[in-house]
Amino acid sequence: MCDYCHNIQKWKSFNAPRDYLACIEYIRHLVANGGFELLEEESTCPLNQVKTEDGWADEIMVHMIRCKHCGQVFTCVVNTYRGSGSFKKGKG
Repeated sequence: MCDYCHNIQKWKSFNAPRDYLACIEYIRHLVANGGFELLEEESTCPLNQVKTEDGWADEIMVHMIRCKHCGQVFTCVVNTYRGSGSFKKGKG
């Protein structure tokens, strides 16, 4: 990690759907500010499509971003069926 991504906020777990949605908004902000890129090939759906008219886009969703300064990868994964997930450094 570099000075740019060292203080990125991480979630050890999502205790409620609102935690996951807050994390998605945080990731969208990181990408929009230009310091991080969404790894679309490693992500299961676009950040703005995690919810549909029928509920969640999928049972398990993964979103990976990479720091444009040092290449460090961060992964957000959620299991909407069982109600678990996290956002942490590294893949998977």
